[in-house]
Amino acid sequence: MESKQAVEDHLNKQHIQFLDIMEFTNLDLYGSKNRQLLVWLHLKKNELEQMRESVNHYLGQEDASINEFLNRDHIGGNSAGLGLALIGLIIRGDLQSDLSFAVTGAISKTGDVLPIGLVKDKIQIAEVSGYSYMIIPSENAEEAARIQKEHNVNMQIFDVSHIDEAIQLINELNKKDK
Repeated sequence: MESKQAVEDHLNKQHIQFLDIMEFTNLDLYGSKNRQLLVWLHLKKNELEQMRESVNHYLGQEDASINEFLNRDHIGGNSAGLGLALIGLIIRGDLQSDLSFAVTGAISKTGDVLPIGLVKDKIQIAEVSGYSYMIIPSENAEEAARIQKEHNVNMQIFDVSHIDEAIQLINELNKKDK
């Protein structure tokens, strides 16, 4: 279609709900294809495998439920890494939480929280899903603050640069909630 407005009008006429419309250029499409070619040629690991390795390395072991999640169809990217590492800690009994959090962020093998893409979409999905709290990478904090203001997001968004900060935050919020 010719414009974002034309796409929006078309979707509205068909009564299809959507959060946002993104424009892709040929550069975006070919960049994605080139990255995939590097994976196929074994010159680069795909993001999902990088995430699996980082989470398992951080936890010091593989976890069957995490591997089950990662083996599902239509899983891609690495932005679930922080959430999976936190779930691994909960499964092991090293972390407890009585609160629900939306969590996004890639993770390194040492627990550093790395930036992710599609922040706007993830924030909007978390809010529509009814979360009161969201944890994001510190490198995405400015973008998240702008999105929160522009879209009147009524959810507390916390940023962390290491998984230890996320653990501390979850523990503090759970104490306040009691």
